[in-house]
Amino acid sequence: MWVQLLQHPASFPVACGLLGAMLFVWRNYLLVGEGRRALELKRQEHESLFKRHVDAIVALDSHGIVERANPAVTELTGRPAADLVGAPFMDLIAVPVHVRTAQALQTALGGKQNTIETQVPQPMGALADIELTSVPIVVNRNVVGTFEILRDATARKTMERELENRALHDYLTRLPNRALFADRLKHALRRGRRDGEYVALLYVDLDRFKPINDRAGHAAGDELLREISARLRTVVRDADTVARLGGDEFAVLLETVDSETQAITAAERIVALVRAPVVVDGEEHQVGASVGIAVSSPETEQPEQLVHQADVAMYDAKRRGGFQYRLYSPELEQVSSDWSLKLEAQLRRAIEKNELDLQYQPIVNSSTHEIVGVEALVRWTHPEHGPLLPASFIPIAEESSLIAELDRWVLDHGCREIQRLVDFGIADEGFFLSVNLSARHFDEPDFVAEISDILLRTKFDPDRLQLEITESSAGGDIEKVRMLKALGVKVAIDDFGTGFSSLSYLRDLDVDVLKVDKSFVFSLGADPASVAIVRTILTLAEMLELEVIVEGIEDETQLRHLEDLGGSFVQGYLFGRPVPASSLPPILSARTVIPGKAIVAPQPAPPEATDLPGRPDSPRKWVS
Repeated sequence: MWVQLLQHPASFPVACGLLGAMLFVWRNYLLVGEGRRALELKRQEHESLFKRHVDAIVALDSHGIVERANPAVTELTGRPAADLVGAPFMDLIAVPVHVRTAQALQTALGGKQNTIETQVPQPMGALADIELTSVPIVVNRNVVGTFEILRDATARKTMERELENRALHDYLTRLPNRALFADRLKHALRRGRRDGEYVALLYVDLDRFKPINDRAGHAAGDELLREISARLRTVVRDADTVARLGGDEFAVLLETVDSETQAITAAERIVALVRAPVVVDGEEHQVGASVGIAVSSPETEQPEQLVHQADVAMYDAKRRGGFQYRLYSPELEQVSSDWSLKLEAQLRRAIEKNELDLQYQPIVNSSTHEIVGVEALVRWTHPEHGPLLPASFIPIAEESSLIAELDRWVLDHGCREIQRLVDFGIADEGFFLSVNLSARHFDEPDFVAEISDILLRTKFDPDRLQLEITESSAGGDIEKVRMLKALGVKVAIDDFGTGFSSLSYLRDLDVDVLKVDKSFVFSLGADPASVAIVRTILTLAEMLELEVIVEGIEDETQLRHLEDLGGSFVQGYLFGRPVPASSLPPILSARTVIPGKAIVAPQPAPPEATDLPGRPDSPRKWVS
C-alpha cells in the first residue's frame, strides 16, 4: 500500500487522514522551495550575464524607455547606467542616425530580431561606430520590450575604411590609383559637358627610370617615385588630381581649363620639375618625363577616349627622345596605330614560333624557407628591340585576342618544363606551378575544357597546378571556379585585398589560396595599419581554411613581421628573382633558400630590357 501511496501522493490525505494531509503539505512546501531556489539561481545567472557582458546591453519597455542598463553602457557612452533608467533609448543615439535606429526598434517590437550599424556620442564629442542588435522580449507570446545590444565596431569600421582607402590609393605614393582616377575623370567629363567647360588629361611617363631602379635598387627607386609624386602635386590646384597608374606612370587631371595653353603650361612645369636632380641616400639621380596632353571637346563623352588620346601623345613624346611634352592631334593616331599593329603581328609570330621564354620565381614556406612551388613569368626578346619589359607588350595582347593565346602558351610550356623536373625527381611531391591568367581568357566559354586538355597533353598532375585569377573574375563566374576545382586544380585569388568587395563575397567562393597583394606588405615594418590589415587577412584565411601566399617580400624586416603574424608562404626578391627553367635544378636541390642569399645558377648577364613607349603597365603579375 505504501508503494502505491508514494506513487500517487495525491491520495495521501484520503488514505492516511490527518497525518497524510500533513505529509502532503510538507512535500508540496519542499517542492515549492526547490522551485524558488531554481528560479533564483536562474535569475542570478541572468543577472550575472547581463552585468558582466562585454557588450553594452539596455532593456527597453514597449515605448522605447530604458528599464535597465549594464555597466558596459557606461564604458561606451560615459554616462552612468543608473542615470539612463527612465530616459528614452534614442537619447543615446547620434541624431543623424535616429531614423534608421528607430526603424530597427520598431522591427524588434514587431517580433523580428535585427542588426544595424549606428552611432553613439561619446565624451569629448566623438562618435563611436556601433553594431546594434535589437532582440524582442517575449512574455506569454506578447512582445513587451526589447533588449538592445550595442557592440563597439569602431576598430572594425576603421579597418574597413583603411582597406577601402588602400583599394583606391597607391601603396607607395598615397596618390589615387588607376581605379579612383578613372572615377574622377568620368565625373569631371560629366561636369564639363554640363557646364560647358574643358577638361585636360596629362599622361606622364618617366624617362630613364628603370636603369636607376636596377642599379641603385628598389628602395632608391621607390624613394625617387615618392619625390616625383610630391613634385607633381605642386603643379595642380586643390580640385585637380594627380594619380599613379602603376610603375613609373602618372596621370594629372586638370578639372577645368580655359584652353590648351593652360594644359601646356602645366606640362612644361612637369617636364622641368621632373628633370631636376633627385638625391637619394647621398646619391644624385636624374630622370625625365614624357608627357602626353589631351583636352576634352564637347563631343568627348567616354573617359577612355581622352585617356587614349593622352597615351598617343605621350608615345609621340617618347618616340622623339623623351624629356618633353606633346599635344594630341588626330595626325598622331596613324603613328600609334602603325606601331601597335606591327608589334601585335610580331607578338603573334613569337607565340606561334615559340620565341618567348618563361622564368620562374620561387614560392617559399615562410617558416622553413623550403621552396614549395614557382610562379611562371613570361619574357620576350624582340628581334629589333632586344629584351622587352612585359608592360610593353602585354597591354597589346590584352587589347586583342592574343591574350588567350599567350595564356595557353604559358600554361603549356610551364606544365611541360615543370613536368620534366618531376620526371627526373628534382621536384618533390607537393611542388606546384602557379600561373596567372587573364580575365578575358577566363571568361571564354571553353576555358575549363582548355585547361583539362593542356593537363592531359602535358601529362601534368592537376594537383600541381595553381591558377591565379582576379577577384572580379572569380566572383563573376563561381560555377567555373568549381569546375576547375573538380579537375583537381588549385584556384588562387590574385592581388587579394585590392578589390574592396573581397570580404563580402569570399565566403561564397570555393577557392584554395589568397595571394596578398604586395601593396599591403610594402610598409609592414613601419606602418601599424599595414600590420593590422595583413593580420586581418591571415585571420580570415585561417577561418576559411585557405592557404596564403604573401608576395613582394624584399627585406628581412618584412619577413620577420610576417613570421610574427603567422603568414604561411611568401614570394619576393628576398628569396629569389625569376630564373629560367635551366637554373631551377640546383635551386631545388638545395631544398631551402637563405633569405637574401638566393641560390642562382651561373648564367650570362642579360641585356637591359627595353620599355617600349606608350603602353600602360599591366596589372597582371606573370608579366612582371
